[in-house]
Amino acid sequence: MAITEIAGGTTNIAQGLASLASAGDVMFLVFAGVLVFTMQLGFALLEGGQVREKNVNNVMMKNMSDWMIAGISWLFVGYVLSTSLNIGDLVAWWGNIMNTSSLSNLDLANWFFGLTFAGAASTIVSGGVAERIKFSSYILIAIVITALIYPIWVHISPWGAGLLNYADYAGSYVVHGLGGFLALGLVMALGPRAGRFVNGKPITIAGHNIPMATIGAFVLAIGWYGFNVGSAFAVADISGIVIATTTVAMAGGGIGALLASKNDVLFTANGIVAGLVAICAGTNVVSPVGALIIGLLAGIQLPFMYKLIEKLGIDDVCGVVPVHGTAGILGGVLTGVFGLTALGGLGGVSLIDQVVAAIITVIFGIGGGYGLGKLVGAFTKGLRVTDNEELVGLDISEHKLPAYPGKQ
Repeated sequence: MAITEIAGGTTNIAQGLASLASAGDVMFLVFAGVLVFTMQLGFALLEGGQVREKNVNNVMMKNMSDWMIAGISWLFVGYVLSTSLNIGDLVAWWGNIMNTSSLSNLDLANWFFGLTFAGAASTIVSGGVAERIKFSSYILIAIVITALIYPIWVHISPWGAGLLNYADYAGSYVVHGLGGFLALGLVMALGPRAGRFVNGKPITIAGHNIPMATIGAFVLAIGWYGFNVGSAFAVADISGIVIATTTVAMAGGGIGALLASKNDVLFTANGIVAGLVAICAGTNVVSPVGALIIGLLAGIQLPFMYKLIEKLGIDDVCGVVPVHGTAGILGGVLTGVFGLTALGGLGGVSLIDQVVAAIITVIFGIGGGYGLGKLVGAFTKGLRVTDNEELVGLDISEHKLPAYPGKQ
């Protein structure tokens, strides 16, 4: 009798500890997901500060819409497609979300955390196409990205079925590389803003509020701790090296951009973000010194890549291609270098795999973005607002409300 009681007590303790661990993981994912959610605010401020006064509300509307659309897309389609392309699994999921008892707390916490990543991947595009895209066209683009393009990209990545084998702990390729190069394809399909290029020469169109953009970069940096640390998915797997490398790469990105741009405030703010983008792939395997170098190089490339894209006649308003696209690819490739044990990393990475993944990311992103732009443009009878609407500003022409009424 005593032995039975002891065995029963041991079982109860084990069950209690398992429940506690599960509850801890749920809370961890919720907390990390909320941090990532704050990045939507960061994107809104960073992009809003870099556009003209007459287009600020349009940026805010696009960023709010990204989150609302992602919530619905990820619930009904995206979450399942990210792990399975089987129609039966999709139908089964629809049955589960109709019945509360079919879903565990951990299932829903994982869904929420994945949703915040989907929203981020979509909203990266917003900054590139700002100031001249139809709001209706943008809404369709956001739906397709969050319901189909991003989930399928996750599915073929190591995060899903693993059809591509490479190291990407928190999304240098999966989120930022995709978002940045989708933006490039869409910008190419959309064309530049009126007056951006005159006789083939670029004309600077200054943003209206650089302090707002700088605050946005800091909000993004705060949210990034949820992005990178939360990618452990479990309390027991939280890594101190991730916290350290995230922090050091952020500093390196800002310093690199500051030096390369000769003290430009906006490039420095975006450099902080570029450093964070670059470290996502290898944040769990590179050393702090390796992370510093990765961040520095991501920041240094930023003004050069921005000016190169500009010379090609491409109008990337908020510089999302160099901040997210090329910084993400650079960070992913350098993970294959600084992740090696010979250079202080933890090993288990292949430079060849990282390079192949980089090439595929660029092709998939640009091709997908350009094709999506042309398709949506045909469906909405053109991606762009009219010349007069662009001149007046999208706040008035699309939303009938200026951001700063007293200045009108």
